[in-house]
Amino acid sequence: MSGSDWLLHDAMREARREKLTYGLRHIAFNPAQFMTDTQLSEFAQTICREFHADPEHITFVIHQKDGSTHGHLLLPEWQQDHILDSRFSWIRLEKLARLEEIRRGHALVAGRHDRSIVKALEQEGRNREAEQIKSLIPATAQEKPRAAYSAQARRMAERQGADLPALKKLICALWAQSDGLKSFRAALAEHDLLMREGDRTETRPGAHIIEDRKGTLIGSFTRLTKVRMAEFRTLLAQEKQQTAPQTKPVLPPGRIPVRGMKDSLNKTAPAPTGRIHRTMNMDEIRQRALIVRRIKEKEAILTRQAPESSLPPLNRTHSLTQWTHELTKYQKQLRRCRKRYSTARKEWHKAQASWWRRLSGISRRRKQVMEEKFLQLLDMIRYVVQALLHITGLRAIPPEPLRTILTPQDKPALERFIKEYDDEFTAMAQPVKLSLWLNQRFDRMVRARDERIRRWDKAHQPEKKQAGREITQLRALLKARPDTPEHKELVHQLAHLLPAEIFRPPELKPEPKQEITRQDKPKQWKPPSMS
Repeated sequence: MSGSDWLLHDAMREARREKLTYGLRHIAFNPAQFMTDTQLSEFAQTICREFHADPEHITFVIHQKDGSTHGHLLLPEWQQDHILDSRFSWIRLEKLARLEEIRRGHALVAGRHDRSIVKALEQEGRNREAEQIKSLIPATAQEKPRAAYSAQARRMAERQGADLPALKKLICALWAQSDGLKSFRAALAEHDLLMREGDRTETRPGAHIIEDRKGTLIGSFTRLTKVRMAEFRTLLAQEKQQTAPQTKPVLPPGRIPVRGMKDSLNKTAPAPTGRIHRTMNMDEIRQRALIVRRIKEKEAILTRQAPESSLPPLNRTHSLTQWTHELTKYQKQLRRCRKRYSTARKEWHKAQASWWRRLSGISRRRKQVMEEKFLQLLDMIRYVVQALLHITGLRAIPPEPLRTILTPQDKPALERFIKEYDDEFTAMAQPVKLSLWLNQRFDRMVRARDERIRRWDKAHQPEKKQAGREITQLRALLKARPDTPEHKELVHQLAHLLPAEIFRPPELKPEPKQEITRQDKPKQWKPPSMS
């Protein structure tokens, strides 16, 4: 809608010149209800007025994604003579969004700063808007809206092929239909999801996360379901009581004397069956935690894919339609320029046929006009061919603008360019050949993408095989008992992954040195000085 790449580069240069940390500020807004391009542009102007930004030096882009129209506003941090205002920027942006929703009649969206927004509106004298937003403020601070996931987490999930908004709705629906954590875990398993204890047990004890079978993190249970942490700990305790085995002492038949009841119970109690848990010291616990972390790191290597494999496949119909639509205006320009050249050439041939026009100089002037039109046609061919290459991804930068002044010295270079790109020029001149050329270009793009993915997989195959072998060794190390030959051999094989100071035997660990400071040194007795 406004601005360009050159304006953004210029803003970054000015920021470096003024020694600023940041050069641009990106503000994206996606309305829940439909807004026209004009309304989105007006809202962008409102943001500029709020933060004292110059509307003439902004870059504003509107595009659609998944059927939703949204805008991206880029503001230079250096505003010619001052830095862009940034005080309470998030609260002020939420205030502008609420005011725009009231002005457009959209449904109001609750935010975390509604109380501050109401206070600011009352100070500005907008009591009617303040009353409408006041109804969004929750009764307690714990009921404030909070994000179930960050924008960075959403982008990471998208690269791994997961749709976080859809998964969040699914998890909320499963929790609403469940009568406890046990049924909720079973419902998650039906959708290939898993809830487990988080990795930050030291800083956030009891916190649980939800992830899929591939290990992709979806989010925290309490954030996704809006359950308070205290209530969740109660549910965990109830689940633990329900799943804990209840063993009762088996009493022998007959009369048991009170004095020998303890010995009788010990004799008649059944022998413990199942796995016998062994007490571990702190060194073994740290070792196991480190091994589990290394296993997860290697599993992430196994599940890693080529960057382009997570992207949706190329759509031939969509790509060809978009290319044809963007190239239409260039084809029209080429036809108009070619028509002007043909007219000038006909006029010259007509003047050449008359001896009077040759003698009067009209034929010479018509020839000059024809040569000028021919140079303009050559430059137009260069322009549309570069546009074709840029639109189809064969040229990184946009086509160079048409030149207003052309001389005969430019003719050889233009003719060499047209000779080099003769196929592209023929395609732009004839619509039938253009369709064939675009189809061939799309096929080459698909083959090139498949080849890049294949090369990436081939290049990372040794790393994945190595990770698989190391995972097998690490899992065997978890099962091996310490101080056994098998355990020592595995530690030796995995020395490049496991720090030696953690797996070193206690008798070989260096003892910490105790340094004697100046204050700890014993004072020597000195005789009193004789004055």
